[in-house]
Amino acid sequence: MSAEESPAPELAGLPEAGHESLFAESGARIILPSERKRHVRVTMVAAVLVLTALLGLWNGYDYVNGDIGLINHRKFINRDAELAAPGTAVLIGRVLLEDGTPAANYTVKVTVKSENNTVREQENVTDDDGRFRIEGLDPGIQVLMIANNSRQGSAQLVQHLVLLNPPPKYTFEPYGFTTLTLIFPSDDTFAAESEDGSYINYVPMEAETDTMLYDESAAGVYIMVGVGFSGLALIGMGATFLGLRSGNPGMLRTASILIFFTQGAYMSACCLGLVAFGLTFALPKPRID
Repeated sequence: MSAEESPAPELAGLPEAGHESLFAESGARIILPSERKRHVRVTMVAAVLVLTALLGLWNGYDYVNGDIGLINHRKFINRDAELAAPGTAVLIGRVLLEDGTPAANYTVKVTVKSENNTVREQENVTDDDGRFRIEGLDPGIQVLMIANNSRQGSAQLVQHLVLLNPPPKYTFEPYGFTTLTLIFPSDDTFAAESEDGSYINYVPMEAETDTMLYDESAAGVYIMVGVGFSGLALIGMGATFLGLRSGNPGMLRTASILIFFTQGAYMSACCLGLVAFGLTFALPKPRID
């Protein structure tokens, strides 16, 4: 075999110590997003977004609670009731005494005042379990009276404002059903809150404070909206922290869009969201070192 045809030498092991290194360090290193120096404008935009997201959380809580802030479940329901046809409300309920026992043979009467100032009354008497049902009522705010007919001497009367549900929107149901549990005051409560011990009128107080009796289940759609607002605010806040960590304008822009749609009736907070969205276009692009 000639020298030209001899096989190449095979590597029998690792090079011995002292030989020149096969690999040399280039000095390059990967810079993690958390190690990059954040631009001051990125921090400012993130701070505005966090503040706006907190307002979005409060807006969601406002929708869920419905008795504080700008959102009031009763006003929303009454606004829908004003557009409903007369006679389309049904009141179903139960009267209990303060100790929780059923109030049997109690009269429940609803006074309905129409737009033409005519007044009519619809009433029913509770059964042995304290239950009653009154049909043909007008949706909206009406006056409800409960009377204890079984009491010897003069009857005990208590009056409330009641908000009757309109028929549900976007359905074929022609009636709005309101379900309430009514508590009839005890003799001690009558003695403490009425002048003659037989009549308590809560109507003026309930009208002034917008605390009329209403079916809380009718506010379910507003509670769902509130939960949605809160969820979007939390997602937007998470996207904000990711954008702050990476300095990515696109992530912060996405966060600003999500947070903008959580504000609802909070118009000033909507302006903050728009400002943050505009500022994301002025952010520097993240550097790759």
